Amino acid sequence: MNFNKRTALFYRLASTCVVLLFSSTFALAEPTIPAPNFTLKSLNGEEVSLSQQRGKYVLVNFWATWCGPCKMEMPSLETLYQRFKSKKFSLLAVSNDMFGAQIVEPFITAHKLSFPVLLDQQLQASNKFGVVSLPTTFMIDPEGNIIGELRGAEDWASPDNILYFENLLAN
Repeated sequence: MNFNKRTALFYRLASTCVVLLFSSTFALAEPTIPAPNFTLKSLNGEEVSLSQQRGKYVLVNFWATWCGPCKMEMPSLETLYQRFKSKKFSLLAVSNDMFGAQIVEPFITAHKLSFPVLLDQQLQASNKFGVVSLPTTFMIDPEGNIIGELRGAEDWASPDNILYFENLLAN
C-alpha cells in the first residue's frame, strides 16, 4: 500500500471514529425531567416551595416517622446536610405522617435533626413525584430537573456518597 492510500485510509477511519464517538455521546443523552413543583408547610409553619430552591442542588427525601428504614437513614441525612449546607445544596425532608407536626416535631427534636422538614399529610408532593414506597429520594439539579432517584434507605454519609456530593458541588 502506498503512502497516499494509507493516509486516505487513516483519515477515513479517524473520521468514522469521530462520527461514532459523537453520535454515541449524543444518543446516550437522557431527556431532562422537570421536577414537579410543590408548596408545603414546614415544621415552623412557613410555606416552602421546591421552586424557591432554584440555583441549588436539592435532595428531596420522602419519609415517615413510622418507617423503619427512614429512621435508620436520618442520622446520615443530618451528616450530609451539615457537611454541604453552606454550599449550593439544600435538603428537604418531606414527611408523609398523617398526623403532621404533632408526631413529626417530637421525632425531629429527639433525634436532633436540623434540616428543613416539610409536612405532606395529604400526600400532594408525594403523589406528584409518584412515590409508592418510603423512603424515596430525588436529586434535583439547579435548573429544577430530576437527575436521580433512589427508592429505599441509604447511608448518605458513606465515603462514596460524600465523594459524589463533593464532586457534584465542586462544579
